[in-house]
Amino acid sequence: MRKTPSASWDKKEAMACVNHNMNRLLAPSLGMALTVLSMCLGPYHVSAQSSVPWDTAKVWTDYDAALQRPEQVWRLHLTKRKWKDVDVRLRRFRQLREIVLDKNKIDSLPPWIGEFEHLERLSIRGNKLTNIPQGLLNLSNLRELDLSDNDIEGIPEDIDALVKLERLLLWSNVIGHFPPSLSHLAFLEELDLLNNEMSVDEQIWVRELLPGRRLSFSPPCQCQFND
Repeated sequence: MRKTPSASWDKKEAMACVNHNMNRLLAPSLGMALTVLSMCLGPYHVSAQSSVPWDTAKVWTDYDAALQRPEQVWRLHLTKRKWKDVDVRLRRFRQLREIVLDKNKIDSLPPWIGEFEHLERLSIRGNKLTNIPQGLLNLSNLRELDLSDNDIEGIPEDIDALVKLERLLLWSNVIGHFPPSLSHLAFLEELDLLNNEMSVDEQIWVRELLPGRRLSFSPPCQCQFND
């Protein structure tokens, strides 16, 4: 004799059927929601954690376009923009690894220039700087600093705050002060001082501070400077 299914069995079967069909309906929606979420968070996640070398990333030269998506910009080249002061909107680019501000008219830098915690290369070549601003010394991840073709008069005493610095390019300045702290730059590989008027004694001093490093000097002048 055929058994009639119990009410409890019917209820369980019905619930299983409901769950099965709900899963079929919700799965695409959940997948779409996760996709949208990843698109929204993607730039922040990639910028902070991507293992892609920064020097292969896109170079942004259109400042207005870059300002529309600052979290995606790793490399920003703003050459020949006739800037005398650095635009405060530059602070929006929190993921920058490289900034190039060559051939402007910049004569000073704002204190917040040291806020770019990921920055590894900074070039402000061909401007009107007369010193190495204190804010730059807060860039603890900086590996290359190019301040060539300015009017810089000396290297600051606390230059060794740039603990990861590998290349310091200062050609065509008027540098007359070379602090002992240069010797504390453990990772420094190159110091370019071409076209700075240096005496024989000054060049000897720098060589003693940085033995075994790649140093570039012009022929020494027949002059004496008071340090």
